Amino acid sequence: MLDRPIQIADGVFQLRVIGARVTVLVEDGEALLVDAGLPGSAPVILRGLRRLGVFPEDLTRVALTHYHPDHAGGLGQLVAGRDVAVAAHESEAEIIEGKEPMPTVLAEGPLGEMTAPVIARLMGRPVAVDDRLEDGDAIPFGTEVRVVHLPGHTRGSIGLLLPEKGTVIVGDALQYKLARRLSPPITLNEERFRLAMQSLEKLSGLEYETIAFSHFPPLRNEPREAVRRLVERAGG
Repeated sequence: MLDRPIQIADGVFQLRVIGARVTVLVEDGEALLVDAGLPGSAPVILRGLRRLGVFPEDLTRVALTHYHPDHAGGLGQLVAGRDVAVAAHESEAEIIEGKEPMPTVLAEGPLGEMTAPVIARLMGRPVAVDDRLEDGDAIPFGTEVRVVHLPGHTRGSIGLLLPEKGTVIVGDALQYKLARRLSPPITLNEERFRLAMQSLEKLSGLEYETIAFSHFPPLRNEPREAVRRLVERAGG
């Protein structure tokens, strides 16, 4: 079932929603959600929270790994009428708030221009960003949640390092496909790919035992070594 929580670590769970996986942190009766899925994902998320014994009013904050619709499109419906703080990287906050046009998502050039209106509709309504995050910021919560800026897939892509849980949430900064082999994120040009590889080199220097992705099962088998090997292959 989509709303059945998958445990990643102590107090860290994932829910399969429309178009992605969202991560839920539960600590001291409060919940922090990472990403919100596509529009229509809110009911699945709320049912999943209830399965964890979390009421909607216990959801205090939503942190977005980046602005793409499969991560942010369900945000408006989820936070409507609720006292929930929204956090995103400072470089993407105005996209989420509807004050800045959304950059190309699927392609550049004419194809990007053709698909832009469809992608924009999937974003849902604009939502105010309460916390504009930067690299190294701590997100207030019952356990340490540290922001890691991982540009490449988008300019403001972030990961969240949970030192006490031995886990890093990477959004789309990494792919872990069916062959169970890590690969770089989807990027649109050479400059973005260069940034993405620099981000992965940064990621390889952190301490964690589990990587949680937005579209794939978690990686628990020597994840730091796997990231290092990926960086070495790309550099070779």
